[in-house]
This record gives sequence, C-alpha cells and structure tokens, in this order.
Amino acid sequence: MATLEDLQEYCLGKKIIIVGNSSSLLGSYNKKLIDNYDIVVRINRGYQYKRGLFDEHIGSTTNILSIGVKTATQAAIIIQGNSVNYILSPIIYSEKLNYPNVYDITQDTYNSLKQSLGNVKPSTGISTYNFFNRFIDFSRLDLIGFDFFESSTRQRNQLGHIKVADHDSSKEIEFFENNHDPDKTIIHKLKGIGYIPNNIPTHHQTNQFFLKNNKRR
Repeated sequence: MATLEDLQEYCLGKKIIIVGNSSSLLGSYNKKLIDNYDIVVRINRGYQYKRGLFDEHIGSTTNILSIGVKTATQAAIIIQGNSVNYILSPIIYSEKLNYPNVYDITQDTYNSLKQSLGNVKPSTGISTYNFFNRFIDFSRLDLIGFDFFESSTRQRNQLGHIKVADHDSSKEIEFFENNHDPDKTIIHKLKGIGYIPNNIPTHHQTNQFFLKNNKRR
C-alpha cells in the first residue's frame, strides 16, 4: 500500500489539477489546459480506461485516480489495468482496494471534513480536494469540472456524475471558499455545452460493456 509520504513526495511543488465530472465540463474543449498540469487527478467514473471518447474536452492524462465508489467490484471496473501512478481512496465507507499504489485517507481526516460540513456526508470531489489542500505542498492546486452539483441530474451524465441527495452543495461551496488560497487555487470557469454530440454513449451503456467483458474473463 502507498503511504502519505509517498504521495507527498510525488506531488511536492507540482502544479495539480483535480478534474470533476460535472456536465459543464462536457463540450468545453479543455484538453490542452488540463494536460498541461504536472499532475492530473480524476474522480470516479470520470476516469475511463483506454476510451479516449472525451479527450478533447477533458484531456487524456491521469496521474492519480481518486475513487470513492462503494464496492471494490465497482472500483475494479473503473480502474481496469491500473495504469495510474497512485489511487486515492478518500471515502472511508468504500471497500478496501487491494492495489499496491492505493492510499486510504484516515478516518480522522474524513470525520474532520464531515464535521466541517455540518455532519453531512462529503462528496468524493470535496474529499479529494480536502486531502490535497491539507496534506500536499503544491505550487498550484486548481479545479475544473466542479460546479457543486449545479448541473447534476438524477440520471448519470457521460462522465458518470449524478445528483446525490445526501451531499450539501452549499456547505461544500462554503468549505471551499473558507479553505482555499486564492493565490494558489482557482476553479476554472467553463462554457461547455453540457453534453457530447454525435451519439457518444452514456456512462451507463459503457459500464454495461465493461461488465459484459469482465464476465468473459
């Protein structure tokens, strides 16, 4: 298993971007911006192994995958060949992942964040941000594809994002505003059209593809 010190050394002094999965990122053509960072962090189903369908919008580089899905089976579908440098597990209720490059945040880190949000369950996105902002000595820590559920719906978008009732967007915005250094961190504003044209499949269809193929192995 990876250690906190491993991640701190890997990220020391680097320009880091955390890529969220909001619909506003789709159609935004931000590949060059995202891939220009030293370290690109992706969240949950926004990381699609060897797909390349959304590269011109969300970039093609992934150095760290932050994954907060419930079961190890769901995580394995997303991780696939594990071609990232590190995997961050930022939600303590997720099943443990048996990979040598995984770092699990501590229960104290999670509970402290939850308390700061008024004892509301943190999203994977805000928990990922909290980890890097709190423990990593970076030169920049920027976010993109974060709109705090503004563009979320009850149906998953192509990046797998969905509106979840047990997260509090206003609390997460307040937490971010109170904890970020504006000289080192911004949320990139997007002008995306909110969807991908040309009949690109949604996440649900792609996930069924992965499930079908995993059963054959």
